[in-house]
Amino acid sequence: MPKLELINIEKTFQGNNKLNHKDAFILSDINLKIEDGEFISLLGPSGCGKTTLLKLMTGLIKPDKGKILEDDKDITNITVEKRNYAMVAQQPLLFPNMNLLDNICFGLKMKKINKLKRIAEAMDMIYKLKLNGLEKRHPSQLSGGQCQRGAIARALVVKPKVLFMDEAFNALDEELRLEMANLIRDYHKNNNLTTILVTHDKNEANYLSDRIINMRNSSL
Repeated sequence: MPKLELINIEKTFQGNNKLNHKDAFILSDINLKIEDGEFISLLGPSGCGKTTLLKLMTGLIKPDKGKILEDDKDITNITVEKRNYAMVAQQPLLFPNMNLLDNICFGLKMKKINKLKRIAEAMDMIYKLKLNGLEKRHPSQLSGGQCQRGAIARALVVKPKVLFMDEAFNALDEELRLEMANLIRDYHKNNNLTTILVTHDKNEANYLSDRIINMRNSSL
């Protein structure tokens, strides 16, 4: 049974000039099955619709047509908050007014996990991602790589059904990119976590993925 299935998905965004259809961005006739525990990459140039497709799968936006299934259940109109997915973006997007520990605890707090348990689970993730000793620091006191590891820890600590990454390593230098890629690859393999990566980097996709979905001109 596929973890996620997209059936005849269509999405149109009108350009500034509503009379000029050339300005419209269209995803059309998207059909895709993602198996439980699979790591796939959506690969393609900027503007081909990779991030839009990711947002459709997470529930951040709704399709104009078609449906999205999770474990054979229709989740097309289920809000993003109820899907138990996690997203890591290109920028870490940590809360600047919170220290690293509180940032990582945030998702668990929203799930109403009691304080002692969420701190214990966050600290476990901090040690796994080699952030120990930094838990009381704020994002402004951390390096770019440390902030991105913090964002990954915040995503993984909630034990998501699916992990989504949108150009998650793009802002890092080559050494840090490889470090983050190895971290995600190992976690994926050890936890059988369904993972979907948006990237324009063919080498990154080849290194990480079980399967690569090539996107061109807003289609698969």
